[in-house]
Amino acid sequence: MAKNPRIDRDWREPIRKSEVSTDFGLSLARIQWDAFATLTFAGNVPRTQIAYGLAWCWLQELAKVDGVPYKRLLIALRGEEGESKGRFHFHCLVGGTATRNYHSLTHQLEHLWKVSTGGARVEVRQYDRALAGADYVCKCLGANQYELNKYSFANSVTLSASVIRLITGIDASGERRGGQDT
Repeated sequence: MAKNPRIDRDWREPIRKSEVSTDFGLSLARIQWDAFATLTFAGNVPRTQIAYGLAWCWLQELAKVDGVPYKRLLIALRGEEGESKGRFHFHCLVGGTATRNYHSLTHQLEHLWKVSTGGARVEVRQYDRALAGADYVCKCLGANQYELNKYSFANSVTLSASVIRLITGIDASGERRGGQDT
């Protein structure tokens, strides 16, 4: 090991992580999302596996209520510990619903979460591309040290298979960045 610890460090790695996060954020931003949700828990926060199970059940119930096959829903889900109180919660993007009335969709989503979690706080709003919800959901992927300290638990985004198929289709058609990535 050299006297200067920076010599041993690969200075390109933070740049590469930032590029991956930016590219991933751009891919998610091109998807037509319907809603952005913040899902919390009432009382004691369940174990991580149970929390994720509740989130996936909530999305399955949405598919039933909305009348679309679950496998066609577009989902990007990220769990994180909150900044102020350290409570685990989710941020989620949902697309592929059959709704034309986003006001009703947001109320349905809120109601389904409250019923499945016993009245936990939830905030659902129509997805607004100008608010960069896709970037917010995937910000943990290229996080700098400040973000890693702030959101130490948030190190991954879970995507539904339908999102992967859609992004793969966009890549295959050559629409993204002139077909440079394969």
